Amino acid sequence: MAEASASGPSITEKYAAKLCSWGLTLVGLGALVAALSGPLYQADIVGLMPAFGVLRYAIYALGAGAVLCLVGFIFGVIAYKGDVLSNAANGLLGVIIAAAVFLVPYSQMSRNAPPIHEITTDFANPPAFVDIVPLRVATNAANPPEYVPVIKGFGREVDVMQTQKDVYGDIQPLRFEGTNYEAVFEKALQGVEDMNWTLVSANPQLGRIEAYDKTAWFGFIDDVVIRVESQPMAYELDIRSKSRVGFGDIGANAERVRKYLKKVSGVSGH
Repeated sequence: MAEASASGPSITEKYAAKLCSWGLTLVGLGALVAALSGPLYQADIVGLMPAFGVLRYAIYALGAGAVLCLVGFIFGVIAYKGDVLSNAANGLLGVIIAAAVFLVPYSQMSRNAPPIHEITTDFANPPAFVDIVPLRVATNAANPPEYVPVIKGFGREVDVMQTQKDVYGDIQPLRFEGTNYEAVFEKALQGVEDMNWTLVSANPQLGRIEAYDKTAWFGFIDDVVIRVESQPMAYELDIRSKSRVGFGDIGANAERVRKYLKKVSGVSGH
């Protein structure tokens, strides 16, 4: 450890440990509050916007704590040089924790997803929700169960259909040839199980499967309906995924549909 001068410890020695300690405390509080924002919303203790507000201020706390930790660690490097980890390790730890926690929401927001909240493989005749509608009503779903081609909000108007075609043009129906209806429906149903969605209904007579997916942190629920129908010389599988709340979905529905189609097509050898 560097020796203190005759006039007492230097500024860097005096504040290195303190800044690291204060910063780590702030980072810890920020991480805890950020983690609680989702459960608070799920428990109906706070509404969605207040929960986002809690998360926002938690991120501010993380940022401020990370800055204090970083400054404290730099002071430690100046004051203690090779012995910095013994005297300012809290600073490095705080920066690492803040970065790890911040990456969770940042990884979601950095997708640059378009502001839409549903995806379908059939624009002309989108698969309709039926059995899941009462569940949407019971949870006061802000978004209607019907397919809405144009949505308005936050001072903007978004053409959902054209936006999906422009951004998610790869999402298309699955076509099965050389097989029978029962096999295709079973593959569609197996895909729901493989995705770990909650099955609401499966009606082979009508070729319809309904399920929903719930996120772990905020508990957002997105509903899915799958339709299997006969086409000339083949069977076609269409899927639609829609969020119950939110103007945009940060790409969650598109990601969900892509994964499902990949699983089912992989099983079928499509």
